[in-house]
Amino acid sequence: MMIDRTSDVASIDRGIPGERALVAAAAAGDRDAFGELVLLHERCAVRTALAALGQQADAEDVAQDAFLLAWRKLPGFRGDASFRTWLLTIVWRQALAKRRVRQRWWQRLVSVAATEGDETRFAAQLCSDAPGPEQQAVDRSRARQTATAIAGLSPKLRDTLLLAATGEHSYDEIGRMLGVATGTVKWRVAEARRLVTQTIGDQHES
Repeated sequence: MMIDRTSDVASIDRGIPGERALVAAAAAGDRDAFGELVLLHERCAVRTALAALGQQADAEDVAQDAFLLAWRKLPGFRGDASFRTWLLTIVWRQALAKRRVRQRWWQRLVSVAATEGDETRFAAQLCSDAPGPEQQAVDRSRARQTATAIAGLSPKLRDTLLLAATGEHSYDEIGRMLGVATGTVKWRVAEARRLVTQTIGDQHES
């Protein structure tokens, strides 16, 4: 069963106590302040990149590259969105750029491997009811079926579903990252889940 964890995500407008001061200091060139911001958002940045890339090592590399880019761009940060949303938008765009370089990723995702890789483990999270990234492994064949179904989605539906499935983002935040309305995000997630469930059901009946 695929579940919605975005309801557990705190409002992006709440902010983190002291974050504005850190952002202001970092924008003025304080590397230590920026280091604190990295510590605050590193986990979420990696999880966001993982949604696009599927491989932990690639996600970590993209997150680090995104933090370096954010450091360079920070003096131009206007605060139109929260710092977290601004940062994660950079992470997401960097992840998509990397994904375009390796178009064959989804083929590797759905390939039948002798051992379970990062891609299959990530797909397994989407069909498990256990909370958090350290959840128990689900049946390997079901994870592969889910990965195959997700791979068959359109890019817009697939990316929106994977971002929602990280459990790191509210629908509002996903909408800002993707540049679409919150209602569009909700529809895409619901439609993606419907199609994945339908595909898995068809596989079981065949």
